[in-house]
Amino acid sequence: MSEIEEKKEAEKAADGNDSAKEKADAKKKKPVKKYNLPRHKFWFGIGKPLTMAFLKVKANFKRTKNDLTERPYMILCNHACDLDPLMVINSVPGVVHALASDHLFKHPVFGKFVAHIASPIPIVRAQMDLKSIQEAMQVRKDGGSLLIFPEANCCFSSKTSYIAPAIAKLVKKFKMPLALFNVRGSYLTKPRWSNSWRKGRTSCVLVRVIEPEELAKMSVDEIYDAICEALSFNEMEYQREHHFTFKGHDLMDGAERMLYQCPKCGKMMVMKSEGDSIFCTECGYKVTMNREGFLEGDDVVFDSFDRWDDWQREQAVRLVSEGHYDATGKTPVIITPENELYKAKRAEKNVLMGEGSFALYSDRFVFDTPNAVETDEEGNTVDLGPKQFVWHFDDITKLSCVHKNRIQIAVGEKEYFEIHSANTYRSAYAYMIYFYCLKRHAQGKELDFFGM
Repeated sequence: MSEIEEKKEAEKAADGNDSAKEKADAKKKKPVKKYNLPRHKFWFGIGKPLTMAFLKVKANFKRTKNDLTERPYMILCNHACDLDPLMVINSVPGVVHALASDHLFKHPVFGKFVAHIASPIPIVRAQMDLKSIQEAMQVRKDGGSLLIFPEANCCFSSKTSYIAPAIAKLVKKFKMPLALFNVRGSYLTKPRWSNSWRKGRTSCVLVRVIEPEELAKMSVDEIYDAICEALSFNEMEYQREHHFTFKGHDLMDGAERMLYQCPKCGKMMVMKSEGDSIFCTECGYKVTMNREGFLEGDDVVFDSFDRWDDWQREQAVRLVSEGHYDATGKTPVIITPENELYKAKRAEKNVLMGEGSFALYSDRFVFDTPNAVETDEEGNTVDLGPKQFVWHFDDITKLSCVHKNRIQIAVGEKEYFEIHSANTYRSAYAYMIYFYCLKRHAQGKELDFFGM
């Protein structure tokens, strides 16, 4: 064989190897999630009447008429209750795929059931990652509607919480008709902090539709302002006007998860709920919730959750801005016992790492455990004994409240942890507020964002 022929054979073999390598790499890559619209249409056809009946019984849901046609929309809505997705889906024609917390997928049975019926898109750390965006783009390509709650969390204090400006860029990028909704009454039906349900009146109102042609002419800032204006809602101010009655039992059970600071003596983590009331274990201050959702008592300081919460936030700003804490980092700003530390993964079961105290300092979080545990890939656990886990503010990319009283700490781009506690005295909400105050103060920024 000549030198030229040998060279050609070598190049051909190399091309064959490259081709084989590309095929092997392609097999290793997971296929893009494909949404089965016929299957989803079948289940939505069955599920909508059933969930509508459930909402009427559970939450006295009144569906309001709108002129939406059956076509793909990007749907944005405020978020106050776990029933909100069902209310929106029953107010929109066609199949709707919601962006949902990855905690939904961690349940071995329910998570798979919901995924099969509606294919919600899992998000972690209360924000969309690249994989979530890719799946959302696939929904758009396949002709489905997208449902997003821009607050990325149920509100705590009855009013729409912070909306990240990034949502406007996403809306601009997707070029879909934008439908903006308001849910009303869902906060008092099942407040995020509550252990009990109550029945009053709920609705889901279409506020505005912005067509793709109009979106193309709007700037990102204009889109963001339109979203914030449409989604802004305060349940307690709405109640001052309408006075709907919400009947139930143990109306304040769990309220100390949000109302963590006594408005009379000013101490934190001293409030305790009992039935329809909440009281301070230090000074005895006590209020009771009536059936319209307002607070009553002999010495009421704030008659609603939103006003009490506004005061709590003002106290956090004052404490940090005026330096009423140990800036050296030797004494904790907040510390509570009886916590559990978990390592969390996207849409997978959490792994226990230890039990112990959880503290917030001026520049870091510290979890102290006498019984740290390590789990290998096979699920085997190894006792490591006493250990201290430390997360400095500079390494934390996101801090969120999850469910009623869990704290989720994102470190870097892929690693995150959760701190659970069965003790309602320990308010995850309080940790979040003081963390953002301390971090923004250290950065020289205004103390006007508390995250969720």
